[in-house]
Amino acid sequence: MVRILTAMLRLTKWSIKTVLLFTGILPFFKCSSGYKERDGKITFNGTEITDKSFVVLSEEFAKDSTAAYYKDRAFSYADVPSFQALDQHYAKDKNKVYYCDEYREGQNYYLTKKQTILEVKPADPASFEILRSGYAKDKSHAYFQGIAFKVKDISTLKAINISFVKDDVQAYLNCKPIVGSDGKTFEVIDASYAKDTAHIFFYGYTGKDKKDVYTISCNKASFVVLDYPYSKDNEHVFYEGQKINGVNASAFKVMGNGYSKDDEGIYFELKKIPGADAPTLELYKEGDSTLESLNYAKDKNSVFLDNKKINDADVATFRILTLGYGIDIKHVFYKTSIVKNADPASFKTYQHGYGDADAEDVKSKYLEGKKVVVE
Repeated sequence: MVRILTAMLRLTKWSIKTVLLFTGILPFFKCSSGYKERDGKITFNGTEITDKSFVVLSEEFAKDSTAAYYKDRAFSYADVPSFQALDQHYAKDKNKVYYCDEYREGQNYYLTKKQTILEVKPADPASFEILRSGYAKDKSHAYFQGIAFKVKDISTLKAINISFVKDDVQAYLNCKPIVGSDGKTFEVIDASYAKDTAHIFFYGYTGKDKKDVYTISCNKASFVVLDYPYSKDNEHVFYEGQKINGVNASAFKVMGNGYSKDDEGIYFELKKIPGADAPTLELYKEGDSTLESLNYAKDKNSVFLDNKKINDADVATFRILTLGYGIDIKHVFYKTSIVKNADPASFKTYQHGYGDADAEDVKSKYLEGKKVVVE
């Protein structure tokens, strides 16, 4: 699942960038530089502003004699004389604190930008201060992107990054307390692990109905981080912070795509695959080129999909197609099941994967491994 989420994120970033480049929108965005004051002229995104009362506070904020502005949106209810920019999102006047942001929506995502201005409650303007990464505080409360949350000791609160803050009592992940953490000694190790004087923590999305952060019950002195999301100490191996039962830690090796092994067994994520032969384990690398959450491997005797054996698959001739299909010299498989009467020699999948069928052979069409009746 981690591999799939990472691939999806990379593809999404690549796709958005490609669309913007081909449509010519990306250069436009790069030139959109907000408010500028140069050589006596004030501009917003390159358009000159001639109002003599206009004052540039930052690239995002400005004001004139009657209103304050976040980018091209005015909010006249601000106290203009005392209005000031604090960073690219936060601003305040003598009465209120504001959190401002820009977003896109709907079918005009790449073309239409909208601004939102949030009054930060119950913020105290006099004591309000910016931390970092969207966090701020006043004398009584902590805030993330303009929304208040509770902490134990506001006076010592510090922001670590967009995910973590801490005070001298405890640490917080996504504005929620990390139970049992020690704020004074808490520090981030990398993008998946953190520690304090007594604990190692694994954090990140670990699936529906699971925790965002785990305390790893390990030997802290011998703990090492392996390839994501694996780690180990001198006795145990962990996947997403949870112990993999029965593993020989000294012989453990990460293979990739959720597979690992020691000197005696093969594991997929947290589960040992019964009867699998560790010395001959190989991954089907062609599975890396798809965004499907399906992982294939083989040993000298069998082919596996995730932690399940594909019965009757021929190890020597089995190969992956797409959309959950695989074939060998005798059979077509949909995931771990044989597609009855399908012809492997002529079988092919449709790249788009949509509609009434996702595959066909010389005789029939198929959808998710079942024959489609053509009327």
